[in-house]
Amino acid sequence: MSTADYLLWLCRWLIDGAALWLWGSALFLLALVPADLRMRIWQEQAVAYRRARLAILLATLCVLPLHSAILTDGWADSWQPATLLSVAGDTGMGQAWCWQLAAALTLWLSGRHRAGVSSPGLTTLTGASVLASLTLSGHAAMHGGGLGLAHRFNDLLHLLSSGAWLGALPLVRQLLRQPAPAPQTVLRQIMLRFSSIGHGVVLVVIASGLGNLYLINGSLLPDSSSPYTTLLGLKLLMVAGMTLLALYNRYHLVPRMARDAHALPCFRRAVRVQIALSLLALALLASLGTLDPH
Repeated sequence: MSTADYLLWLCRWLIDGAALWLWGSALFLLALVPADLRMRIWQEQAVAYRRARLAILLATLCVLPLHSAILTDGWADSWQPATLLSVAGDTGMGQAWCWQLAAALTLWLSGRHRAGVSSPGLTTLTGASVLASLTLSGHAAMHGGGLGLAHRFNDLLHLLSSGAWLGALPLVRQLLRQPAPAPQTVLRQIMLRFSSIGHGVVLVVIASGLGNLYLINGSLLPDSSSPYTTLLGLKLLMVAGMTLLALYNRYHLVPRMARDAHALPCFRRAVRVQIALSLLALALLASLGTLDPH
């Protein structure tokens, strides 16, 4: 792999991770957190949200010249306006990038009003638009016609459900660190609801992920020992580990929070491990999107 390939992987990782976090955390606050506590946490995270929006925009801007460098086998002409316009207008990847840039700009602009503080509702909409734009390129764009639409819809479902799970985890960790007046009973209720709803979300993640595998590979079983298959296996291990931790949290730690002082610190550690596994899974996802499945 060239330097441009590695930089493109980094940009994909930043875009995927930041977009999933923005969408998932905003949805978590809207759906599960009481209004007074919701706005307090939203204000506390305002700087991080602005940085995430900016990271998505800057990484998206870098994607086109990086693709240009890969296509032209060098950096000499990759930043030339004529080359960039040719890649943007004459390739499917370039046209998809235009939509991705529009979505990234919309997301960034949504945080520019009222002293840079957007709302959770607006962030869910603009964050979802960024995730939707990602389905216009990569393996989701390998088919045309009705099958292509089905593949893109399934990929979007996978991204939205993954964000609802993985993107909410950093905010769960932040919520568990809230001082008074966030009572333990309220926190326990939020964790119970998050863990319960998580059952359905995780099922959608797994089902849509298997759907993507079938649409890309033509089978649910790997047909080779390619790098794609190896990285996919590692990603599935990451997801399996996160699922087991989620089940442990829901059925062992959350019910004990009301009577066991050690349950909450254990829950915090389990969430940290889930966040680490999710970052590894996203790094693998960014790599998988650039590889030939066969």
